[in-house]
Amino acid sequence: MRKTIFDGLGEAIARQKLRLLVGIFTSNLRRTLVNLGILNGFKTYIVAAAMVLAALSQLVGVDLPSFDGHSAGQLLMEGLAILFLRKGVKG
Repeated sequence: MRKTIFDGLGEAIARQKLRLLVGIFTSNLRRTLVNLGILNGFKTYIVAAAMVLAALSQLVGVDLPSFDGHSAGQLLMEGLAILFLRKGVKG
């Protein structure tokens, strides 16, 4: 099928539009990731709390797909170990 000048123009406009949208998205994402400084000192606690919460939910009987291979008791002990190790090192 023959391409007309309008087909080429439409493709060029679509590429520019996509490039603009990707640029906006990546700059906003970069700015958001840089501004995560408010979590400094708390990221380890957040991970430990998520591990403990996942372990407790498994003990209750809720199936979490991403934690299928992990034992609830082991996950609970590792979460508590991370929490108290960080607290001991920090303070």
